[in-house]
Amino acid sequence: MALLSSILDITRVRRLWIVILVSGLILFINNIEQFCSPTYLLAQDETLLMNISHLIDQADYLSNIGNYSTAIDFFDRVLDIQPNNTMALHGKGLAMDSSGNHTDAVHIYNKILKIDPTNMDALASKGVILYNTGNMTDAIKYFEKVLSLNSTTSNRSMFDKGVSSFGLGNYTNAVKYFKRALDFDSNNSMTLNNMGFALDMSGNHTGAIKYFNRAISINPNNANSLYGLALAFDHLGNQNNAIFFIDKSLSINSNNTFALTGKADYLFKINNFTGAIIYADKAIQIDPLNANALIIKGASLGIAGNYSQSLTYFNQALTFDPNNPYALHGKAFALSKLGNQTQAINYIENYSTSPDVSDIKIQ
Repeated sequence: MALLSSILDITRVRRLWIVILVSGLILFINNIEQFCSPTYLLAQDETLLMNISHLIDQADYLSNIGNYSTAIDFFDRVLDIQPNNTMALHGKGLAMDSSGNHTDAVHIYNKILKIDPTNMDALASKGVILYNTGNMTDAIKYFEKVLSLNSTTSNRSMFDKGVSSFGLGNYTNAVKYFKRALDFDSNNSMTLNNMGFALDMSGNHTGAIKYFNRAISINPNNANSLYGLALAFDHLGNQNNAIFFIDKSLSINSNNTFALTGKADYLFKINNFTGAIIYADKAIQIDPLNANALIIKGASLGIAGNYSQSLTYFNQALTFDPNNPYALHGKAFALSKLGNQTQAINYIENYSTSPDVSDIKIQ
């Protein structure tokens, strides 16, 4: 009887486990059905999209006030989830560019353009870097592409058209587009900054200063706005303020190649060629493709009588931008001083016939 009782107990335990296992399996299947249902998956997708949208909004805000490193962290969190999210990629590129890392910013814009060859944000932003580093020929191609695209009326598209118009020398249209962008977002420090540049190049230096100051009030760490103030004061003939704001820009970001090149240019204008070479070298060390810095160094060496070395730097600039009018002019000058008049005349002719020379200005 004891053995029979034991067998019955074991049988009851097995039945109980079978009931538990079957019940667990039914619960598991029900849960799987719930998790795999279109309604549940849609809700999960919506939650994920909301989280991504929130992260991008936070990152954009941080970038707007100049907290670029934290902004990049937020963009990276999005990219961990969606590596090809073009909004996050572009935002990260802008933050890198604003913090002086132009080379990596271009790599990011190139990645976006592989994903979407007509991405207006990436086209315009890459064009801006090319323009500001002196590769005007390629920059113009990107700006023309932006202006040829159909776009929605939005803050970003108006901004893209504004910087493209600026790069093509149409400052009146640039001001118009930036105004429309500011109608959407009046506190966007990048748009305010670019409005300042457009007004300055249009000859409205006082108006430019107002916009640069508005940008700085939102983003005190905006080295580019401080550099813009330096340019505006320089155009007004206030050299003391110009050099003050260039130095202040560099105190915020010593790797800002625009400000480094700007200071080199300023020192060149006051005949401090040794100082110009020092700052041009700093810009070149950070960005070896910076044609503007290469040209300033070449010009400084040429004025100092070192024509052979001068020619080397003009040749480097022409490697990156074969039609750069300033490099062509500098090379012609160096060749002439070295006694090679025939070649010098050829480069002067190239310089004279270079497209849109009158519209291109070094910032």
